[in-house]
Amino acid sequence: MNYSWLKKSFIGVLVAAFVLAGAVQVAAEEDTLVIGQGADAPGLHTLVEVDIPAFERINLINEPLFVIDYDLSLKPGLATDWEISDDAMQIDVELREGVEWHHGGEMTAEDVAYTFEWILDEDTPAANRDLFEAIGDIEIVDDYNVIFHLDEPYTFLVNNMARVGVIPAEYHEEVGYQEFQQNPSGTGPYIHSEWADDDYHILEANENYWGEEPNFEYVEFRPIPEDSSRLLAFEAGEIDMYHGGVVPDEIDRLEADENVDVHRTGGTGYDYVGFNNNVVTDKNLRRAISYSLNREAIVEHVMGGIGMPGQSQLTPDMFHYHDELDFVSFDSDKAEEYLEEVEEMPDQLRIFTNENPVRMQIAEVLAYELGEIGIDAEVNIEEWGAFLDRVYDTDDYEMFILGWAGQVDPDRASYRQFHSEGTANHINFADERMDELLEEGRAVDPNSEESKEIYWEVQEILNEEQPKMFVSYSEEVALVQPEFEGFEVHPYAANAWLQIVDEVERVEQ
Repeated sequence: MNYSWLKKSFIGVLVAAFVLAGAVQVAAEEDTLVIGQGADAPGLHTLVEVDIPAFERINLINEPLFVIDYDLSLKPGLATDWEISDDAMQIDVELREGVEWHHGGEMTAEDVAYTFEWILDEDTPAANRDLFEAIGDIEIVDDYNVIFHLDEPYTFLVNNMARVGVIPAEYHEEVGYQEFQQNPSGTGPYIHSEWADDDYHILEANENYWGEEPNFEYVEFRPIPEDSSRLLAFEAGEIDMYHGGVVPDEIDRLEADENVDVHRTGGTGYDYVGFNNNVVTDKNLRRAISYSLNREAIVEHVMGGIGMPGQSQLTPDMFHYHDELDFVSFDSDKAEEYLEEVEEMPDQLRIFTNENPVRMQIAEVLAYELGEIGIDAEVNIEEWGAFLDRVYDTDDYEMFILGWAGQVDPDRASYRQFHSEGTANHINFADERMDELLEEGRAVDPNSEESKEIYWEVQEILNEEQPKMFVSYSEEVALVQPEFEGFEVHPYAANAWLQIVDEVERVEQ
């Protein structure tokens, strides 16, 4: 007889007991929502942090001017209205009135200007400064109106603004950014309350919130790094929901379980194999390797069916996605045809990645498939820091496996990665026409047919040149206890929990 289910249940109880041991016992209260996470937040500064676990919390505390919605469009946040000039050189923003900071006082245009000036100040540790460098001057018209004057056209700037919260100028100057990382003040529906590193983090409902009154008095985040341990804690009833990191081998069982609500939607990221285009210079070799990559098999067998085979830097539900292009996909005959046309082979072909189980399997699958067409590829697994140093700081690699997340618009998914001067162009790709297109894309209306045509050509170049291989699109998966209603998984993981404010409710079973 198979007693594996009994063993799992017993382990689940132990894990749940361990998770609960150090936490404040608010979890048993009906007005508390307990959320599991794969990692603790390194800090809570909306302008400094870059990782998803941090922003899942931060976005409930510090609100942006504009909010990324479920369809990846923007809706009002602290800004009630905004207008981009015809030449894309000016953004007029109208602010919401009567919004109170958690520590007291009203949010005004002064705070908005301070926020973006702090990002642009090279003496601060602000993250992603390059995404805001188009801002030349910030004009405060009055308390509720501010104008961003740009040094160059950038219609997608508002999307970048939607990724950072506004911070209170006076309070931030008073306490300093390091204290703010631990004790932030915002305008959001929840207030930072109590935080025990690697154990729990409690947020309390903001009674003076300008929007709908939060449905839960407390939200408690519990970091549980191991995906399997987090699942066991969920099944033991010790966490109410979590987003991401669902064990692939368990997805079919979970979807069949009436005691679990599984929510799935296409995400905003992808895994990829990047070529060092300074070393793997022959396009025919890159195409041969790309046609050797069995993306469908990787999604099905390595990822347990979570995700979709990759095609482009843009996801299929994006307005700019090229739905008429014959993207490269697995075809061993074509791989061999292109291999015969290769004029220059590197001395060696090494595939580098970090100690991520999925990426290690992708590397092994690719190496095997290349062997089938006569290409000898060596897999190298490195510690995360050493791996990033290699890719970011050296030319000592031929291929590497990484991923991108949060690619909510074509500029964010293209410019930094494929412009010859892009700050995230780790594949060393340079193409004059690509540079022209990406610069033009920032100067036209993102909702226009002209914009679509620009990014269609961008995708055509990438599909032809194959400077990187798109392995799989991400899929956002969330598990929710059946006693909750109103949940909808968000494609942009950083906004996963905004809906708990007034959409998700606990119902009687």
